[in-house]
Amino acid sequence: MLLTRFSTPDEIKHKLLKVANVHTFENSKIISHLFYDVYKLAYYALKHKREFSRLPTNSSIELKRTEVTRLIKLIDYHHCNDKLFSMNHELMECFCNTFLESDACSYFKNEVAGDIQDRFGRAIRIDFEKGKKFMYKNPLTGLHEIKPEHYRIERGARLPWIRHTIHGATNLYTRITEGNREIMYVCQYDYNDKNYFIVIVKKYGKDKVSPYNFKTAFPIFTYNGLLRRVQQYEPIIYAPNFQRL
Repeated sequence: MLLTRFSTPDEIKHKLLKVANVHTFENSKIISHLFYDVYKLAYYALKHKREFSRLPTNSSIELKRTEVTRLIKLIDYHHCNDKLFSMNHELMECFCNTFLESDACSYFKNEVAGDIQDRFGRAIRIDFEKGKKFMYKNPLTGLHEIKPEHYRIERGARLPWIRHTIHGATNLYTRITEGNREIMYVCQYDYNDKNYFIVIVKKYGKDKVSPYNFKTAFPIFTYNGLLRRVQQYEPIIYAPNFQRL
């Protein structure tokens, strides 16, 4: 059987509405949510594709069928593995007005830095001197400059979330660039409405045995912001050589 062919945008709307009428409202909500997210992922994928193309600005860029299929798998993986964690005292202990930059550095050194493993047994090293840079960011240059004026309080407050995310994340993504491997751990926390927290670790391709190294961690406060980042990765279960990642 041939796939349905659409000839106009209005025909797409008409046929989607017609098909939607045969489903219950609850089923329609689930289906619409999934494919609405696919549309958004496709939008960010197109922007990313345009940035790296040499075509004129006004030229048309389209996604291939295989690229769209990848996004469908990606959003399905995200929805199936997106887990919401409730806040407890341990996760909240750095959220206070008296928790200063010096306290954050001390906490990172004593409670976060060190060698750990994720839930799948991957060895991860969190180095204090290299790792603490993630708490600082110059808004003008985007560089991690360790200066008091560049300290990011929203990152210092979430220091307990780093190990918790590495241990608890069921939502894992990866990308391999020039032989270097990166894993992104994603957790959703129920704090002041739901927000996501990202931890990224990295290993150079030449390091066959050594652990992954902590690269950065940061909160994401909007769902679209999460999708914008996720579309640059692959669900780790679909990655080539998954067992060796």
